Amino acid sequence: MADRQRQLVRRFFDGLTSGAFDADLFPDDLACWTTASGKMEARLYRAVPAMLKSIFPDGLAFHIDAIIAEGDRAAAEARSEGMFDAGQVYTNDYVFLFTFNGDRISSVAEHLNPLRVPKALAARMMAALSA
Repeated sequence: MADRQRQLVRRFFDGLTSGAFDADLFPDDLACWTTASGKMEARLYRAVPAMLKSIFPDGLAFHIDAIIAEGDRAAAEARSEGMFDAGQVYTNDYVFLFTFNGDRISSVAEHLNPLRVPKALAARMMAALSA
């Protein structure tokens, strides 16, 4: 079971990096939480990869440092790197916590360092998700 969960976590990060989550990755009642927004509607969270792609033209690349899976949960340490607004570099470090229901991710909690998110970037992200 842990190997299957690690595969789902890798698919999750592939979606964040590529600009779209696989349609079958989450159930309809996905529960989401982020450091930046707190509890987030599932439809908005599903739109995050496309929003990131619109702000980071070359993509925001996520690199997984570790995945720990046990029971119906997994945790992943990851890093991101990308360029926005004519060459401004953005990097951050994350811990994602996942819960699984069968072969789907049923909840995601995204923890990041908010001090590393420039105000201009945060404003663009919120505006893109609100559109």
